Amino acid sequence: MIRTITLLSLFFLKGTSLVIADTYPQVLFENSILGGNYAYSRVDYSADSWVENVGGKLPVSDSVFFTPGNALSLRYNSAINGAWRAQIHYAPGSRGYQPRAGYVLTFKIFVVSNTSITSLPRMALTQKGQASNVMDLSKYIRDFQPNMWLNVQVPLNDIAGVDPGMPIDGIQFLQGEADNKTHWLYIDQIEFLPANPPRVKLSSPAVLSTAVAYDRHVDLTWQLPLTPSIRYIKIYRSEDNEHFHPVAIRPIFVQKCTDFVPYSDRTYYYKIAWVDYGYLESPFSNVLEASPKTASDEAMVDFIQAAHLNYFIERTEINSGMHAIHFGVDDATVSVKETGLSILAYLVGVERGLLPRTAAIGRLQRIVDFLGKVDRYHGAFPEKIDGRTGEGIFTVDTVPEGNLTSTAFLMQGLLAAQQYFEADSGEADVLTAKIDTLWNSVEWDRFTIEGQEHILLDRWSPTVGFRDASPLGGFGDDFICYVLALASPQHALPGNAYTAGLGFRRELADSSHVMELANNTSFAVKVEATNVSAVPAYVEYPYAKDTTLYSLPVTVGAIDTSLMEAYKPFLAFDPRAKRDTFADYFANHRNLTQAYKRRDTEKGYGGFSRDIWGAELSVDSLDTLCTINPAIPCASYAYLPQEAVQSMRAFYDKFGQALFTEYGFRRGIGIDNNAVADTYDAANQAAVVVMIENGRSGLIWDLFSRNPGIQKVVENYFNIE
Repeated sequence: MIRTITLLSLFFLKGTSLVIADTYPQVLFENSILGGNYAYSRVDYSADSWVENVGGKLPVSDSVFFTPGNALSLRYNSAINGAWRAQIHYAPGSRGYQPRAGYVLTFKIFVVSNTSITSLPRMALTQKGQASNVMDLSKYIRDFQPNMWLNVQVPLNDIAGVDPGMPIDGIQFLQGEADNKTHWLYIDQIEFLPANPPRVKLSSPAVLSTAVAYDRHVDLTWQLPLTPSIRYIKIYRSEDNEHFHPVAIRPIFVQKCTDFVPYSDRTYYYKIAWVDYGYLESPFSNVLEASPKTASDEAMVDFIQAAHLNYFIERTEINSGMHAIHFGVDDATVSVKETGLSILAYLVGVERGLLPRTAAIGRLQRIVDFLGKVDRYHGAFPEKIDGRTGEGIFTVDTVPEGNLTSTAFLMQGLLAAQQYFEADSGEADVLTAKIDTLWNSVEWDRFTIEGQEHILLDRWSPTVGFRDASPLGGFGDDFICYVLALASPQHALPGNAYTAGLGFRRELADSSHVMELANNTSFAVKVEATNVSAVPAYVEYPYAKDTTLYSLPVTVGAIDTSLMEAYKPFLAFDPRAKRDTFADYFANHRNLTQAYKRRDTEKGYGGFSRDIWGAELSVDSLDTLCTINPAIPCASYAYLPQEAVQSMRAFYDKFGQALFTEYGFRRGIGIDNNAVADTYDAANQAAVVVMIENGRSGLIWDLFSRNPGIQKVVENYFNIE
């Protein structure tokens, strides 16, 4: 019986590269950052066979690699009566790789041990946990010999058992010839490529444009020609301008590289090369030098904001101007909610001189022109849209629906932008008028049912009505939905919706009730096995609850959920000097943030440092998993600026090499298991940009507060202190 080690592992990339598994699905494994860390993997073995692993994860090496800065280490023993298997898979939530005709699976191996070609592992691909036929690698390696990098190319057509209509989610290496010997090899650059890629020789030197030094990192940019055979940009660094070493590699759709250097107050030299599909390099670029200097706190906050803004700038879908969900692939799916977040970040970028005002206006004009052509449902947009066609993308193609929460975050961003650019003439005049049209068309009052007009529902479909809808209310994202629904100039909810609607989180009281479309224009609940229709009955959980957390009074929010849930409702809505029937929001959030930090310190979630905090807890089987989200302490700048700066400095200094990239801080870091997530989160990146700015200047809070509808909500439901 094979013993299975179950794990939830995080994944490092080369240098400080962007997301590979999520955004560039042709690449299954490129690299990780530091030796002693691990890929997304799962190791199984039985009897006397074994695979070297740490906590069930394959380790990586930072001393042996094909492309910088590391490779997977696979050390194994194949016993005669045993079996072993190591699976490398895409990051959780990734779409995987959709098989294409004429493509090949390719990867590099470096055999360290005295291993014959017949003792190499076997290989299989997996789709939804089902493995393909097992392949013998020896048939796909030419000129086999140890101690050199070898190319393995397996045509997908040769792998029986692969469903061409289903994404590939991983690759398995399995026990091959049983010889009771220990073998060791490294694996790098697992990817799917066309069998006949462009082969134009890279004869011209690469062009390195800038090398800008900061505290402990250098931002590099380049001028990429339209040469189809260029696949990567390879970055070299030197400390003496003579001996250069590769430090990072980037795919061609990335516009810059952040290189985290060993020390500040030194001079470093950089050059780059283009890399083709066969990993042949172009002539080197010119050499640029950069001298990082220890930055002041103010300068550090500046470059942290700028890096997180860059996440949104580079993820713009070219046709629509909206925020692209998938990056660097032929997929134009855009997110309505994340577009709203990106707009708030753009405004900060313009204000800080990081994004030209004309460029921001042009991008917003493209967004609103695109949105004006999209099918809406009572004025609400789909959650996802095809950026090329403007058609909604739905879980079920035959059930189109408008998503009210996504629409609310979009409108929040557009209304703030309208205020920011209202003084501009020309194009901005047209822009603000188009935003008015979109804003006025959202029929918030149509997302309620007869008899419960104070309760918003989160979606509506012209084919199934409110069948799949859930009630909105309680603390979190739903707050901004109710604020906007009450602020609407033409489709506002009744006045009691703020306290009676927002004031409770709700669940259906009877699971036998199902949401269905009734024979009238309003929603109803149909009781199964009867023809009786009735409005739904809910179990209600109060929005506010007076409690004391770590000696601090807190009325709304909790420390057993991510603090991001408390931050998101107030990205644009100003909590300062605002008290309603539930809470004094600014004071509440200061206390909630301090309590969260005290909990993390007491529990030791951030290790030995009081400045490393922001734990997000999840349960896997019987274990509680802890991931530290750096966006939480960074975004706390709006409430606790001094503590936030100390935390930013700690994350940057202690974990910057693995955690800080050209897109800001990654999604999370596991202190206990020495791992870093390879992904980014739009809400995290936006919270860092926006909440830091709100703490510095109040920009977004002030803009949103100037909207007449928001002013009406504040006057009606808040006591201004």
